[in-house]
Amino acid sequence: MSDDYGLYKNFGDPIEYYPVKASTTIERGDFVDLDASGYLQPCDAGDVPLGVAYDLISDAPSGDGDVDCGVFVGGQNIYVFPPDTGSATIASNGKLMDVGGDRSVNIDASTDGCLRQVGITDDGDVLVRLVPSAAAGV
Repeated sequence: MSDDYGLYKNFGDPIEYYPVKASTTIERGDFVDLDASGYLQPCDAGDVPLGVAYDLISDAPSGDGDVDCGVFVGGQNIYVFPPDTGSATIASNGKLMDVGGDRSVNIDASTDGCLRQVGITDDGDVLVRLVPSAAAGV
C-alpha cells in the first residue's frame, strides 16, 4: 500500500475484492462495509466493518459494481485511528469498541464489538484489530 493510512502493522491479513457501490469514493484505510445489495461503501458511525480498504477508489463508479476494491479482512493486522471523541488510554487495552466513522474509533461504545484496542500511540491514536466474528456479512 503506497498510502498506508490506517495500517500500523501488516501481519498478513488476506485481501478480498468486492464490487463498489455507484457514486462512491473510498480512501485507502477507510473502514468499509457492504450495503443491503452487497456493494462496498465507507462505514458510517455505528456500522460494523467488513474490513479496511486496501485500494483507493477516487473516481466514483457510475454504476453498482463497475469497479472492485481490495479490502483487508481478518483479525491479525493492527490499524491506527483517532478516537472520534475523548482520549484513549492504555487502561482500555483489550476493550471492544465500535467504528466512529470511516476513519475513527468510538472508544466509548461497544455495542457492535467490532474492534479491539491493542494499544495507543504517543499521539493518542488508538491501535485496533478487527474482530472478524463481528464483521458485516459473516
